[in-house]
Amino acid sequence: MHTSIRKRNITKSVNSVLYSSANRTFSKFRAAGNNNKLVMTCSAAKVQKVPHDSLHVSKPTWWLESRFHFSFADYWDPERSSFGALRVVNDDLVKGKAGFGRHPHRDMEIFSYVIDGYLSHQDSMGNKEALGRGAVQYMSAGTGVTHSEMNDGEETCRFLQIWIQPDKKGYTPQYGSSTYKKEDRHNRLLHILGGTGSVPSWPGINSINSIKLHQDANVFVSELEPNQSLEVPLKPNRQAYLVTVEGGLDVNGTSLNMRDAAKIVGSSASNTEVIVKSGAKGGHFLMIEMAAE
Repeated sequence: MHTSIRKRNITKSVNSVLYSSANRTFSKFRAAGNNNKLVMTCSAAKVQKVPHDSLHVSKPTWWLESRFHFSFADYWDPERSSFGALRVVNDDLVKGKAGFGRHPHRDMEIFSYVIDGYLSHQDSMGNKEALGRGAVQYMSAGTGVTHSEMNDGEETCRFLQIWIQPDKKGYTPQYGSSTYKKEDRHNRLLHILGGTGSVPSWPGINSINSIKLHQDANVFVSELEPNQSLEVPLKPNRQAYLVTVEGGLDVNGTSLNMRDAAKIVGSSASNTEVIVKSGAKGGHFLMIEMAAE
C-alpha cells in the first residue's frame, strides 16, 4: 500500500510555522491572495523522557534480562506504578531453549510485540503458536487463564510485553494474534490493536488485522527510514506512551535513543501537536494512545 507521510515544507511565502517558547504554540498559515489565512492553531504536547538507563533491570538469571518501565514483580516505585490504563511495559531478552513457564493471569489485557527471534505461546484455552519479528500476540485474561511464553529457538528472543487494565473485570478469556510484513509498518503507522474508542484520524494509518482491547486505547508501531517524520496529534484528554524499539527518534524536540521512552500528554481543551522524527539511523517505535489520566 502507498505510504502517506506529511512532510513539513517551511517557506516564507507559502507555509510558515511560528513557534513560541513561552506558550509552546504552533500556528500554521497559508497564503490566500494578499492575506494570510489562519488554518489551524494547536499547542505542542508535553513530552517527558524516560531514559533507558533509568529502567529497572530484573534480577540476573542465565536466561532472562528484562527492563521494567513500570513497577513489576519485586520492583516497586510509586512514581512508576502506571500511566493511565497502561500498567506494564517490559522489554524482555529471553535466551534460547528457555522462557516463562505456565503461570496464571486474570483481569488484564496482555500483549507481546516480537522484535527478534521467535516467541512461543501456549495457554489453557488450547492456543499454541510461535511468532516472529513484527508479530503481535494478545490475551485477555478475564476471569482467569494460564499460559507460557517460551523461546524454543536457538537465538535470543526480544519482545515487549505490555499490560493494559481492562475497563471492567470479569470478561471471558480470549486469545488473538496477527502477523505483519515490514512494508506494513514501513514509513507509516501500523495499527496493531484497537479498543473501545475511536481510532485517531492520523494520515496514512494502516489498520489491517487490528485486535480489539477491552479499553479505550490504540496501539501503533512504525519503522521509519532515516530522517522521516510522522504527525500524530492528540485530541483533548488523550495521552500516549512511546517506546523507542530500535534506532533514534525526536519527539517534539526531545531526543530518544534505543529503549528510551516518552510520556506524551495532551491538552484538556484542544488538540495538541506531536511530531515524531527518525534519526540518521532510522527509528522503530511502538506507541500506545489512550485516554488521559
